[in-house]
Amino acid sequence: MSLLDRYIAEVGRHLPEKNREDIEAEIRSTLEDMIDERGHQTGKPVNAEVVAAALEQLGDPKLLAHKYTPAKHYLIGPDWYEPYIETLKRVLGTALPVVATVTIFVALAKNPVDFINAMSKAFDTVVDVAIGILFWVTIGFVIVERSDTKPSELGAAKNSAWTVAQLPKLPRKRQISVGEALTNIVFTIGFTAWVVLPFARFLDNQSVPFLNPDLWQLWLPIFIVITSFTLVHELFKLKIGNWTPALTETNVILGIVSIAYIVALVTTQHVINPAFLETLADGAAIRDTSRWAQWSINISVAVIIGIYVWDIVNSIVLSKRLNKQESKNAIAAEKMLEQ
Repeated sequence: MSLLDRYIAEVGRHLPEKNREDIEAEIRSTLEDMIDERGHQTGKPVNAEVVAAALEQLGDPKLLAHKYTPAKHYLIGPDWYEPYIETLKRVLGTALPVVATVTIFVALAKNPVDFINAMSKAFDTVVDVAIGILFWVTIGFVIVERSDTKPSELGAAKNSAWTVAQLPKLPRKRQISVGEALTNIVFTIGFTAWVVLPFARFLDNQSVPFLNPDLWQLWLPIFIVITSFTLVHELFKLKIGNWTPALTETNVILGIVSIAYIVALVTTQHVINPAFLETLADGAAIRDTSRWAQWSINISVAVIIGIYVWDIVNSIVLSKRLNKQESKNAIAAEKMLEQ
């Protein structure tokens, strides 16, 4: 890729999304004029040396981008704004339907005929959860935004003039977006906490846990191990950003293991705590409550398995697409060398 493209990409990385294309076009036009003028002055054809001289005359792309942007009076800047919005969409889109479904089923288990009350409780719960997610995700990104310092870049800016040698390579297009990876990390941590924390309260005799305490003998420790591996896997997805062979193989293995675990769990164990069901209904109504609970589990398991299957297939498809693209790039590079 040309020095000019790399320079424009680096400037654009520090620009707000809404103005990025226009400003990049303006800077590119300015640079092309500068390069042409230098070529005429030196009487030499335009080459990498002439382009580098023009870029160095314009200066550090980060400082140039700051000249085109207003003062930073914001919580989350352009570098993190898009991942922030995407993370919010994914977390809210994943968590709120689950919260609404569980709330409706629990309310209907108590009183199967009062659907309006169940919907009202679901709405109130969804609003509360949405506000909580919005608050904590925003706080997390504000912390990231404020701690995003690069001492090496600051030192270079103070001690020496900027040169094209400091230009990073053009960013590789990610198959796994930052927002998607962050959403999965947040969901994994949140879901694990939702499973584990009620048992901590149960040990203090403060509440009756939703899940069966007998699962702690074997099944929940296995769950924690699987989620720990899943969290590590999601961190690698965040760092790598593409479905490499190793990342794809790990994803397939984790998906198959998770599906096998879920199927074995729901077919051999009483997942919901019988004592919790007793708090929802008395006497003859416990049978209806148990039936509603089982339907909730079956539907949830079907949805979760469907998500795992889709994720496995999608990772394999994207991995093959990446390999095909890299093969094309390698062939093109060989042809260029031959010429």
